[in-house]
Amino acid sequence: MSEKASKRSISSWSWILLVGSLLALLLAKWVLLVAILGLALLIMVHELGHFLVAKLFGMRVEKFYIGFPPAAWKRSRGETEYGVGLIPLGGFCKISGMSEAEKLPDEVKPRAYYAQPVWKRNLVIFAGPAMNFVAAVLIVFVFLLAQGTVQPTLRVAQVVRTVTVKGVKVPTPAAKAGLTPGITLVGADGRRWTDWTQASSYFQSHLGTPFQLTYRTAGGQTRVVPVTLAANPSDAHSGFLGVRADVTHQRPAPWRAGWMAVTGSVDIFVKTFQGFWQVITGKINPGGSDGATGVVGIVSISQQAVRQSWYPVLLAFLSINLGIINLLPILPFDGGHIFFNTVESVRGRKVDRRTLERFVAVGTTLLVALFIYLTFNDIRRLFGS
Repeated sequence: MSEKASKRSISSWSWILLVGSLLALLLAKWVLLVAILGLALLIMVHELGHFLVAKLFGMRVEKFYIGFPPAAWKRSRGETEYGVGLIPLGGFCKISGMSEAEKLPDEVKPRAYYAQPVWKRNLVIFAGPAMNFVAAVLIVFVFLLAQGTVQPTLRVAQVVRTVTVKGVKVPTPAAKAGLTPGITLVGADGRRWTDWTQASSYFQSHLGTPFQLTYRTAGGQTRVVPVTLAANPSDAHSGFLGVRADVTHQRPAPWRAGWMAVTGSVDIFVKTFQGFWQVITGKINPGGSDGATGVVGIVSISQQAVRQSWYPVLLAFLSINLGIINLLPILPFDGGHIFFNTVESVRGRKVDRRTLERFVAVGTTLLVALFIYLTFNDIRRLFGS
């Protein structure tokens, strides 16, 4: 590529992207920057799946972009233009011939998407969600190797002093008993605990029941105090002491981390479908505090996850959700393309282009309406109304 062409590959829009990134850092918004870049990574991985399989089958890929235009940076290599868009809310992989109405040179037509057999087209489309599933496993695997699993201990890291009950702040049972950070819980009513799970289970099942709590101070002295547990603010049927357990990090062996990453990702996959079913059956209000979340809410949660060092786990969760949602049999989702490709295979002829366009129009309208609805709910939650 000539020097002149190389210069043209850097757009004037790139200054906006650079200045915006620097402002985010200067204003101590690096957490927001990391959250947005993480979402961009998941989208890039998704589009990379389409890109790699399309290239593998010899299809022509015209463009591969991270983010949406205008382009802050772009460069052509071979027949593909690679770029970074100024709007970091998506990405795309443009394969020649996604529509039969597309005008293509004669030499490209045999390599067009629509000219390929159905099984090749479906593999190209499925590769995007598949890459999201693979990415989730890899993210969890690396996270486990780097940080390990978190194990709560019986040592108290924090004592919650007050909770709000019916608009009034009241002291917690831990504060009333004089508990302080650094103590170690031993047991209750003569029963000894060996881990936090036993202590937590005891607290949950002894709401309102007075008992003698045994603990050990940082200096090694054993003390016993009377305690009556209050109702847990997040579960009125469970007991609440008002302490946060200290944690230890245990790094599993690589083979163990790999297995945990696979099983953990499968668990997220299953629970996502359970969540969809609870929304459909009305057990979860989609507009409530536990309901569906849009882009604004995801970025807000991501910032919290970055601060608390569990962002990779959230990324894995989002990656699996992105893969599942894209497999819904609705155009313009990947699942819609797979569905109509399969219909074509069963019927033995292509679906009429006008029919596809109508489905795309309806699907796009529904997506825009859903986006507005979720964004409204996200803002309403953020402002607590």
